[in-house]
Amino acid sequence: MRFRVMLKLAARSVGRNARRSALTAAAMVIGLALLIFSRSLAEGAHEQWITSAIRIGSGHVAIQAPEYLESGKLEHRIGAVGHERALRAVESVSGDQVLAHTPRLSVDGLASSAASALPVRIEGVDPEQERAFSDLDEKVEDGRYLEPGDRLHAYVGVELARRLGLKVGTRFVLTAQSAAGDVEGQLVRVAGIFRTSIPEMDQGLIHIPIETAREWLGTP
Repeated sequence: MRFRVMLKLAARSVGRNARRSALTAAAMVIGLALLIFSRSLAEGAHEQWITSAIRIGSGHVAIQAPEYLESGKLEHRIGAVGHERALRAVESVSGDQVLAHTPRLSVDGLASSAASALPVRIEGVDPEQERAFSDLDEKVEDGRYLEPGDRLHAYVGVELARRLGLKVGTRFVLTAQSAAGDVEGQLVRVAGIFRTSIPEMDQGLIHIPIETAREWLGTP
């Protein structure tokens, strides 16, 4: 009974000023539409960010020793034997379940120039396999990506290059802890500068040839 009375009062209120009621309803509809659009846009942007991070980062799956995940130290890497086992396991997967794979030797270190010194993530990569696996080679801002046969070359993020005062052809020093536990330095030259629009990568990621990384850090 009370609901019917309230419904009648509401109907009278709406009918008393139809113009105001129509404007209010239109505002509610437009507001709801904008809310749905904004939410869809945000979800789409989030999905795109995740996809971009996967395609230029670590991919969908990373194979590494549990201890390395916790410590990040080279002494806890999977090693040559572990790498061969992982490679055989990946290559045994049938069909198109594995589109690409690539080895990486990753270590936290320091990049130093005459302008500054900054913490970085250094990744030793195989240039050919990395091109098939990642989109990072397509994000060139200046110069070029690493190529087979490169030795002392580096591919650095645009913000890192700016803060260190680096340009294509500039030499700078990388410092990191080797597999033996010693702090070792390596002089490299900028081959290219990339821009991903992902701050963590643009500010602190460096690619160098994996053979250079292995020799420098004393890993097989």
